[in-house]
Amino acid sequence: MKLFTLILFSLFILFFESSIVYSNENELYISGNLTNLTNYESSVADVEITLHISSLETESQTFSVLTNVEGNFEFKDVPYLENSLYGVSLIYQDAIYVESVIFDQKVPLDIEINVYDSSSSDDSIIIQNASMVFDNINSELQIISVLEVVTILNDSLVTYVPGEGPMDLLRFGLPADALNLNVDTNIFDSNYVQVDKGFALIASILPGSHELTYSYEIPYQNSIFEYIKNWRYGANNLRIIIPSSDIVLNSNFSDPVVDTEIGGRVYSVLETQNVPKGFESTIEIKNLPKSVWYQKFSQDFNSLKFEYSAPIALSLVLFITAIWGISNTLKFRKRSNLWFPGSSEKQVLEDMMSELEIKHNSGVVSDDYYFSTKNDLLLRQSNINETQ
Repeated sequence: MKLFTLILFSLFILFFESSIVYSNENELYISGNLTNLTNYESSVADVEITLHISSLETESQTFSVLTNVEGNFEFKDVPYLENSLYGVSLIYQDAIYVESVIFDQKVPLDIEINVYDSSSSDDSIIIQNASMVFDNINSELQIISVLEVVTILNDSLVTYVPGEGPMDLLRFGLPADALNLNVDTNIFDSNYVQVDKGFALIASILPGSHELTYSYEIPYQNSIFEYIKNWRYGANNLRIIIPSSDIVLNSNFSDPVVDTEIGGRVYSVLETQNVPKGFESTIEIKNLPKSVWYQKFSQDFNSLKFEYSAPIALSLVLFITAIWGISNTLKFRKRSNLWFPGSSEKQVLEDMMSELEIKHNSGVVSDDYYFSTKNDLLLRQSNINETQ
């Protein structure tokens, strides 16, 4: 009995190993089906299906076939490559669809691809969840960093495709002076362009949920900043988050702002639901920190181009040196009136006399030089007095 069991187990292992070897050493057969879920009667014939084989070790390979009348397709004699990814793509009514090839014990399973009719109308597009995070408020540069995370929901059985004009694209509003925009999404083959008052997403939006994340910076001038935002696609759930501390968050939403601890840090959080499409919200942030004068000066100086900053720096040094010299001269000569309006000859002689007295008292000049120069100055003063 033990010998029989051992023989059966060995035969099972042999069969299992042979199936692996067959898939590894021979070519694959990959098949699938295309179905239009918007209208089952819509034609899915003669649609080009492209098989992609991607590997880090070899060059990527592609193979293409057409669907039959029933939407079926098959790839024969496909090479099996270890450590490679297999997937198919197609374009149906201007929308791009992709599916991965799933393997079971290195044997590819049938691929079921669902497609939909297409439309450039965005009526079926809504924002399922939206989060606005005002974080990293830089008081030195007076800049607010903003992160927005949204879930785009297409709740229809029609795929959205971009239209011809800029108004026929998925548009997301930004402040007029927004800087350093970065956009990321899990939507396949998507791109974005900056347009008036924001940016537009160029992508096919299939039925279902899709994630979009974008960040930007907003400069502010005063301790109060007002952000007016249009919710083109509304929002089923909206959350606005800002660091608490002394900063105050106000809005035209009726929901209250509450302090919530997130990751060991306290934030002011506003949560609301069912924001209608086209709603214009006003978000007011108060008590923003302002940079002190030396931070502002440093920022402005660092922003100058190099060819301008060097001469300006030299001019500042010369100006400060001149002021220091003038100040010392006035102090040394015991001038009582302002230096800038100009000096009469009488005033100059008085300055020279004061300077001579100080130098003689401090031992800088000899007695002979002192008496000789003083007599000359007194003589010149008497001549001036006689002519006046």
